[in-house]
Parts: sequence; structure tokens; C-alpha cells
Amino acid sequence: MMGDVETGNLLTWAGAIALIGGFGLAAMIWAYTGAGSRAVVFTEPVGTASTLTDAIAQSFADGCAAYRKGKFKQAIATFNLALQENTNLAEAHHNLGRLQANLKKDNEAVRSLVRAGELYLEAENGAGYEAIKADLEALKQSRA
Repeated sequence: MMGDVETGNLLTWAGAIALIGGFGLAAMIWAYTGAGSRAVVFTEPVGTASTLTDAIAQSFADGCAAYRKGKFKQAIATFNLALQENTNLAEAHHNLGRLQANLKKDNEAVRSLVRAGELYLEAENGAGYEAIKADLEALKQSRA
């Protein structure tokens, strides 16, 4: 009889601890992968004015499509593929910065946006450079 009570108490406490631990784990996973890890500042990707090879154009288009669907990590991977082929593609750096900002990776976002700004200036693309300035300001305001 005494053993049954102790076993019952043990199972009750073990269940309570497992429930609390499961809730904590679920909250951490949600924060890492769910809405807690996102703050959508930029809803649309920037297009490209650059002349691209077919492979790069396809990667860029796939990245834009994933971006529009909210598949930000997939879009980042796809834009990185385009950048492996052409490291000077300002629009890909620009979109990476926007995506990183949406995933709350602000330091990476700023680096990507600044690189895009440098490339826009080298290409004498004033509109692209002004868009970078506006995006950096929007990022700053969103985190204020």
C-alpha cells in the first residue's frame, strides 16, 4: 500500500515536471523559428535592374518568390546562390539585408545593406542608394 502511494506521487511529480519542461521547450522553439524570431519590416523584395545570366536570374527570381511567400530563410539561401555567381549584385545584397532584418538579424542586415549601398554607388545607381538609406532608417525606426 505504501509503495503504491509513493509511486503515485512520483508519477504525479514526474508528469508535472515533464509538462513544465515541454512548455518551456515549446516556447523556445517558437521564439527561434516562429513569430517570435520575426519582425517583418520589409514586405517586398527589390527587383533587379542588372543584366543577369540565366542561372543568376533564375536564382534571383526564386529568391524573390520565396521572399513574397514569407519563406525568409529559403530566400536567403537562394540569394546567396546568386551571390556565389556574382558577388557584386547589389540587389541581392539589398534583399539579403531586408530578409535578415525581418529575421531580427540586425547586425547582418546592416552589413548587407551597407554593401548594397556601396555597390549602388559604384554603379552610379542613385535610386538604389536612396532606397538603402530609406531601408536603414526604417530598420532603425522599427527597433526604436
